[in-house]
Amino acid sequence: MTSSNKRKSYPYDADDGKSYKKSMHEFKTTGRDGISDSRPDHVQPSLSKAENLSRLLSVLDDVLNKQDANETMGEVAFKQAQELRHSLQTKKRLERDLPASSLTLPPSAKSDESENRNLGSSISALQLTPWISSSIPSELPPLPKILDPTLEIAAFTHSGCLPGRVTDLSYERLEWVGDAYLYITSTLLISQTFPGLLPGKCSQLRERLIKNLILAEYARKYGFEKRAKLPPSIMAGNRSSATAHEMTKIMGDIFEAYVAAVILSDPTNGVARVSEWLKNLWAITLAKDIRAEERNGRFDSPLWRLRGAIEETSQENVKPRAESLNAKDRLQRAIGSRGVKLVYKDSGPVKKDSISKLPLYTVAVYLTGWGENGKQLGFGSALGKTEAGMKAAENALANKKMMSIYLEKKKVFDAQLERERAALAKQEEGH
Repeated sequence: MTSSNKRKSYPYDADDGKSYKKSMHEFKTTGRDGISDSRPDHVQPSLSKAENLSRLLSVLDDVLNKQDANETMGEVAFKQAQELRHSLQTKKRLERDLPASSLTLPPSAKSDESENRNLGSSISALQLTPWISSSIPSELPPLPKILDPTLEIAAFTHSGCLPGRVTDLSYERLEWVGDAYLYITSTLLISQTFPGLLPGKCSQLRERLIKNLILAEYARKYGFEKRAKLPPSIMAGNRSSATAHEMTKIMGDIFEAYVAAVILSDPTNGVARVSEWLKNLWAITLAKDIRAEERNGRFDSPLWRLRGAIEETSQENVKPRAESLNAKDRLQRAIGSRGVKLVYKDSGPVKKDSISKLPLYTVAVYLTGWGENGKQLGFGSALGKTEAGMKAAENALANKKMMSIYLEKKKVFDAQLERERAALAKQEEGH
């Protein structure tokens, strides 16, 4: 008998230390309740790997979640450990469910129950981990496959190419579902990667990922334009600006439809596959922001790290924080007074940011008082009006020569006001 025909064996006896052999045919695994496990032999190693992977991830979580982990391990080792945890989490997500062969079967090849319940698994923060600079791809990530042929055709078909039945499936129907998945996936990724950003800033980042212009760009890079099935009314005629705008909308919708089709065609792993793909694709778009965030240092947000009950702190032990004023408050405190008004208004037309292509607002601050009537003190531009107003105030405060004039007038006015108060108080004491 050749070595390839020999039965597998287990080499030792834990009781007396003597080696012995036991054939795989005779070997059975006993569970906690003493019930023998009759699963096929090939399942045993995969379960063992899954358990070992879970244990390793648990250890990594314990180490990396310690408050001083970065200092203890050193920055390089700490980042490498984070990358290892990220890789293992991805591996666990993709391999924890059914054998790989089940991924190739569309819902129609499974039971009736599965056929009628092809909703993708819900997205949670546990399925997504923050972006890290070392995982930013250098090229376009591979496109995940749609496992159902009907959904694949529908993802590229315009409703104008269909008979008009209520049961017709087009990309317009699918894109509505895909849009929701794009929205929540981008929100979770941004919130975890940029925990220090205010909601307004996070929304601006999200807009850069899910707006039609960028989705259409992704679609064209993957060759969706060649696969699109559109009616002659759209494809005919010259390429006017209106047609170009319409095609951008169509390509963006088809991209959203493709996302929905991947998820709906694979109820078990669709969400995980799409999430990983989108994460890598979006990492290329936000590469500069991700690297900048790592340089600044990412704090451990309680939003994504459950802390349990927080111990109450007595008021005696609470140290008062130094007052922190924003630019508008500082300008108001510097030259504001009775009868003096600072007004913030839009200044000029709304433009577009050269990088993000989002609306760029310009706001100016105007002074009425101290001998001025609606004089512009400064201006600022930003993706939001509130931030633009802050920049306008900073611009005014930075003009030291101009500010010195109003500061002197305020000083004289305040001194005169104080003398009047003192005189009034003295007069009241006399009565």
